[in-house]
Amino acid sequence: MAGCYYSALLARAAHLFGKNTAESVAAASALTPDNSRYLARLADWKPDQRVQLLHRAVELNPFDSESWIQLGLAAELDGNDPQTAERYYLRAAAVDRMFLPKWTLTNFYFRRQNQAEFFRWAKATLAITPYSPDPVFAQMWLMSQDAALIGAAVPERPRTLLQYAIFLSSQQRFAAIPAVVTRLVHAAGPEKAHALGRDDLLASIQDRLLSAGDSEAALGVWTSMKNGGWIQESVPSAAHPLTNGDFSTPFYGHGFDWIRANAAGVEVDQFPGTEGVRVAFAGEQAEQCVLLRQYILVEPGREYRMTWKATGDQMGRPSGLTWHVQSAGARNSAEIASGDVLADSEGVWEFKAPGVGRLCLLTLEYRRLPGTVLARGSLNLQAVSIVER
Repeated sequence: MAGCYYSALLARAAHLFGKNTAESVAAASALTPDNSRYLARLADWKPDQRVQLLHRAVELNPFDSESWIQLGLAAELDGNDPQTAERYYLRAAAVDRMFLPKWTLTNFYFRRQNQAEFFRWAKATLAITPYSPDPVFAQMWLMSQDAALIGAAVPERPRTLLQYAIFLSSQQRFAAIPAVVTRLVHAAGPEKAHALGRDDLLASIQDRLLSAGDSEAALGVWTSMKNGGWIQESVPSAAHPLTNGDFSTPFYGHGFDWIRANAAGVEVDQFPGTEGVRVAFAGEQAEQCVLLRQYILVEPGREYRMTWKATGDQMGRPSGLTWHVQSAGARNSAEIASGDVLADSEGVWEFKAPGVGRLCLLTLEYRRLPGTVLARGSLNLQAVSIVER
């Protein structure tokens, strides 16, 4: 009978607690006065007795980390007693090794502007957080503008490093990205390249860096990916600006590799093992369109020599196909253009790099010439190279 009575009492208390009103929680706590959880909830409904109820809760259950945190908040925000608050927060972290106490201490030391302790607990929070780490990253950059100091607080967790690289890209803190990507590819290894966003997330970062004209950060990311075995393409230099000029590697489609056209009426195919590209025209394409493009690194004002092998199938002459080079970092910069790509089976073009910035955009373009019809047929392109003279 006693067991049945006690079970009924607990069930009644649980029912009242679940209603979560001031009266019901108080009634549930009166039925089971030794339930620390009920006392902690009652503290929310009785602000004038909050501290006493929370102290009673932690006396009953010293492992109640949330009540320790609430005591800390009361001491810090209501009592203006940061020393006592710190002691309560640290007690919560001692009895609970999970996320909330660590994040609470991170915020506490941020408010106190205690840089050393802030970064200690920020690192601990990032090592265990099940949530988006962006709020932690944002706080770290508010605490300090030292990229190396902040980077040291980001743990060697591949997923966290990737999230940090994405955060830096979104905040346009481009200079800090290469070091993070270097750590990412080292921590993950080449076998996890695809799973960790090489073809979408990191590719988007690469594209954003290049669109912004930040050639140094983009090159740093590209070099780290190459050294870590995440990509096969070579690392461009001012002496040899072009990547994958023999078309032997499948297009990555981002960064310093070829990006194929997305133009109606044009198909760009790369056939494995043939070391070449076929561009087919249906005769329905726009009068002017880009077929292939690639970002290249040059020395401004230097002389370069570009060569290629090309044949045309059912293509008229002149074909309207030309190479173009334009500075990627300057608005309204003049572009330079080659002669007709199909003028000879082995083409040569000597040009001077634009005088503004290292980053240029190389494009293969079709432009219908006056007095000609839209091209039909295909271009077969091989062995493209650019070298400094």
